[in-house]
Amino acid sequence: MEHEDVIALTQRLIDRVNTNTSDEAGETMTVPNSVFLDDALWQREREALFFSTPQTIGFAGEVAKPGSFMTTESMGIPIVVTRDEAGVLHAFINACAHRGSRVADGCGERRRLNCRFHGWSYALDGRLAGRPRDDAFEPANDNLNLIELPVSDCSGLIVVGLRPTMSQSVVHHALDDIAPAFAGYALDKVRPVETRRYDVRANWKMVVNLSHESYHFATLHRDSLSPLMTAHAVTDEFGDHTRWAFPLREIADFENIDRSQWPSRPPATMNHTIYPGTVVVINPNDAQMLRVEPGRDPGSSVVYYSGVCNDLHPIEEARRAYEFGGDIFNDEDLLAAEQCQQGVAACAQGTTILGRNEPMVQFWHRKWRQATQPALDKQ
Repeated sequence: MEHEDVIALTQRLIDRVNTNTSDEAGETMTVPNSVFLDDALWQREREALFFSTPQTIGFAGEVAKPGSFMTTESMGIPIVVTRDEAGVLHAFINACAHRGSRVADGCGERRRLNCRFHGWSYALDGRLAGRPRDDAFEPANDNLNLIELPVSDCSGLIVVGLRPTMSQSVVHHALDDIAPAFAGYALDKVRPVETRRYDVRANWKMVVNLSHESYHFATLHRDSLSPLMTAHAVTDEFGDHTRWAFPLREIADFENIDRSQWPSRPPATMNHTIYPGTVVVINPNDAQMLRVEPGRDPGSSVVYYSGVCNDLHPIEEARRAYEFGGDIFNDEDLLAAEQCQQGVAACAQGTTILGRNEPMVQFWHRKWRQATQPALDKQ
């Protein structure tokens, strides 16, 4: 954000603390419990929200240097992202053209991607570079290169299309609306800390909604997060994306500091949800990403939790912050999500209540419904 935007957001948070209020929706909303259980809806969500929509999978700083690479999965598709020697960004299905084995694991820097099964190697631009017993195969051609996916690093985030046929323009412009909210954070210069994977027995929407309201802070996070943060919150919409921010308790001290001396980031945690469900968490000194996807059935999800550190902040401190947040997420949030999933499954014909104090939860349920049930919304 530009500094004037940081000042404005910080002041909004201070005002909410002083008045003991938060941004709220106009009315209560309910959703049928079937949105967390229905197999047909789950199938539509997989297609409309994930395979047909660009996915944010990492930070640009993870592949900032020529010769660098990172690997991940999205919707079961293995992906390798590279920055070739000329500095050009690429993304590929992480599968050797020979027999489908992976050509890279983890992250780092190298000149070639190498399949550990039979030794085929690829340049960072995806071209087949070499193979043992070359004479035993047809001559090298484009069909033997890695399958390329559309990719972009706009706003310091790595965005890919999970199908090679997705338009590069769609991927490139996926974050246009929310780009101003990420300006100045230099996410293209961050260093990776760690990535964890969680397999959760809860619907993916149930898990994403954990990052959309602070109503649960005083109870679920009473002894962990609540001593550090207040539950006062402000919300913003950026087209298909949102920001939900809640302040550190020290924010009250900023009223006694000249605005020109306020830091470049608000004294708060800001959860930016990128459509359809990736949450980019910006803190005063570091950042994390929660990437939530549908699992093997409507009652399961896969979550990737990544942490990064900027060059001005010691990586040891960033790791402690990453582990602190990850432990709370695993031990408290995910446990609650799994219990909620069990509860709605037992009350399958009932409804889930979304209060006026949960405006972001309401927003996202409307957004997901619009993408998967447009005919119903027109009635």
